[in-house]
Amino acid sequence: MKFRISEGARFFLLGQRKTIFVESSQQIFEVDDLTAYFTCALAEPASLRQLESDLVARGASRATARASVRKYLAHCSRRGLLDILLDEEEGPPLRSQALDLAGTTVSIAFYDRSLADLVLPVFEHQGAPERKSSIVYEVAAFGNRACISRNRSRGVIVAADEAAPALKAMLTDDVLASLGRNVALHAALLVRNRKGLLICGAPGAGKTTLALALLKAGFTCGGDDIALLGADGLVCGVPFAPALKRGSWGLIDGMRDVIAAAPIHRRLDKKSVRYLASIPYAPREAVPLGSIVLLRRRRKGPVAISAVEPARVLSELFSGAFTPTGRLELSQFETLLGVLRSARAIELSYSRLDEAVEALSRHHEAA
Repeated sequence: MKFRISEGARFFLLGQRKTIFVESSQQIFEVDDLTAYFTCALAEPASLRQLESDLVARGASRATARASVRKYLAHCSRRGLLDILLDEEEGPPLRSQALDLAGTTVSIAFYDRSLADLVLPVFEHQGAPERKSSIVYEVAAFGNRACISRNRSRGVIVAADEAAPALKAMLTDDVLASLGRNVALHAALLVRNRKGLLICGAPGAGKTTLALALLKAGFTCGGDDIALLGADGLVCGVPFAPALKRGSWGLIDGMRDVIAAAPIHRRLDKKSVRYLASIPYAPREAVPLGSIVLLRRRRKGPVAISAVEPARVLSELFSGAFTPTGRLELSQFETLLGVLRSARAIELSYSRLDEAVEALSRHHEAA
């Protein structure tokens, strides 16, 4: 395994100040002597052993050199500035899996069995064995940590229990970069009777918990986080495994044992999640939306469904909409308006999850 500084990051002297300029983020960082040394040393690929030996030759102890190199590489990778190149030392991959991410195909190669056993179950329901991909991820052990490399270039070094969330974040970037004319909406999509139910809400609003609870009422999961709006006004989900945060693990009746049996992963923001991959997913096809649901959780009180002004729903969808250009074109905005005109926009106020499921199930049939 070798490492190098990614294209677009360069070391410069600014007077007497040692700085790094990052083209992608248009940022300038002032760095210390050791960081400046590593950044210059990694202009060409170098192995961990080479970097450690160079520091020892400069007077550092072996233990100090080892700790300093690993700290630098992990920090650099978190900034998106590190290329990770697996070589013959890793040998052939132990397991490989092609995935279909709502039309974007990627392949993941695992070089460590324990990482494959931990990470692959989160994604293998999206398997596409007959598909070929130009995007290849490689997952290998780095001491007691994990290296994830995309197309033998940009990579990240994370703790083993952070590997699945880190890989999901990178795969999400691939989906968003391949939207074409589609618009990505930050929402959960449920499907029943070939009709979609779109659940919107800020992070922590309870989208994923409610989406999983709705599966008991015969809905299937299109995706718990990203829905793709096509030019025809139809919507399909990106079926990543739903990620339940710690506070939701005991809330869904009938699923507590399944949730408790799922491994605990740690997102890069340090929040613990469990992924539920073995659930009923919607067919991989776009559907019309029957309803758009805004969530309002409250401590007590009966469930209530009320109509919502289109302008409020538009604001909610618009704030979470994404295109590769970072802007909605007029035709895409008109498509979004068309969806608002054809779907029923409601606010769901609830305190009890079972009541919310029953109310939404009845509403979906009537929509």
